[in-house]
Amino acid sequence: MCRRFAVDLDWGEVSDWFGVGEDGTDARELPGVSYGVVPGQVIGVVAQDGRGYRRLAGARWSLVPRWSGSDVLPYPTYNARVESAAVKPTFAESMRSMRCVVPASGYFEWHGHRPFYFHAGDGGPLWMAGLYSWWRASVSSPWVLTATVVTCGAVGGPASVHDRMPLLVSPSVCDAWLDPSVDGSGLLGLVRDRGVALSCGLSFYEVAPFVDDVIDRRCIRPVGREKPLTLF
Repeated sequence: MCRRFAVDLDWGEVSDWFGVGEDGTDARELPGVSYGVVPGQVIGVVAQDGRGYRRLAGARWSLVPRWSGSDVLPYPTYNARVESAAVKPTFAESMRSMRCVVPASGYFEWHGHRPFYFHAGDGGPLWMAGLYSWWRASVSSPWVLTATVVTCGAVGGPASVHDRMPLLVSPSVCDAWLDPSVDGSGLLGLVRDRGVALSCGLSFYEVAPFVDDVIDRRCIRPVGREKPLTLF
């Protein structure tokens, strides 16, 4: 599963990559640099509307279906398993037509109590498959954009750390994944196969256990490679 990831991205470059128009991005909504993004915080998501326009927006990480009477659910919704998201009531509507991409610099998984950091070998961003939903407390309340990260079974190197990993969206299926006119249920096999292939090329290494108030690059410092103390 994915319950912590890093964001150190140029949102303008992300917008350009996905073809988001100038009026489709509000930098005020997007998260700043953080190496400790956790559920409940704001994440960036790229989504597409029925007219084909794409938007880069901030969303609360933990999906709340619009039929829910509360934004506090009795179970975690920051991840959606690709194997069951199309049939689970919480995620089914979103899987059909409200899919998104969650940009990240990298993500963390745990082997027991030991955290590991996963990232693209070339240092580029990761495009994690996501689902989104709009929710509001009442008809007079403002709508809140919420989202989840889709996960799949881990393979290759990542499987040596944890049995789950975020599903990555490859460029070849990105357009279909974002297109709300395409039923996501029919995409799952292809997206999963392409995403698994991408994940096999990830680089990863062990990092030190987290300190709650540290969310900078120290979070991704490899264990055993700290710079020695010096007086000069």
